[in-house]
Amino acid sequence: MFTFRSVIAPGGVPVKRSAICRFAFAAAVVCAAPLSAQSSLAATPSNAVEEFIRAAADSNLTRMAELWGTSKGSAAKTSKPKDFGKRMIIMQAYLYGVDVRTLGEVPAAKSGRRLVTTELSRGACRVTLPFTTVRADGGWIVNEFDLAAAAEVNKPCEGSGQARNPGR
Repeated sequence: MFTFRSVIAPGGVPVKRSAICRFAFAAAVVCAAPLSAQSSLAATPSNAVEEFIRAAADSNLTRMAELWGTSKGSAAKTSKPKDFGKRMIIMQAYLYGVDVRTLGEVPAAKSGRRLVTTELSRGACRVTLPFTTVRADGGWIVNEFDLAAAAEVNKPCEGSGQARNPGR
């Protein structure tokens, strides 16, 4: 069995275990806060799309909500739209297990937005479509894409390795 001994601070002053626990908890909170703040932003539009699709493929709904939203901020931050949780679940269902590769990006018609041409794949099936990203809170997040077109990657392919372009 393990026994707890008193902790003696420098100078011979005993320290209560509850003080040690409070310090450990406070240190954990302080150290974790910067990491969570850093992880919510994507550095580039392409990174935003890749991270969003990977989060969906891995069933990480929290990360998806951090990477999807409007110029006012991510759905995780703004809690908008009201049904964003349901939307994350639906998108995740269509994108589960999908691989992603961004092919390029260009400015969108609206200022502060970029279109990212993206290839989604599952086995030999591939779909290419644009994702609109938007600058928010010093980083980039996914603003919109055609979920029905993205879902084409889940349908049986015609021949091995043939790509589809449902966005055209």
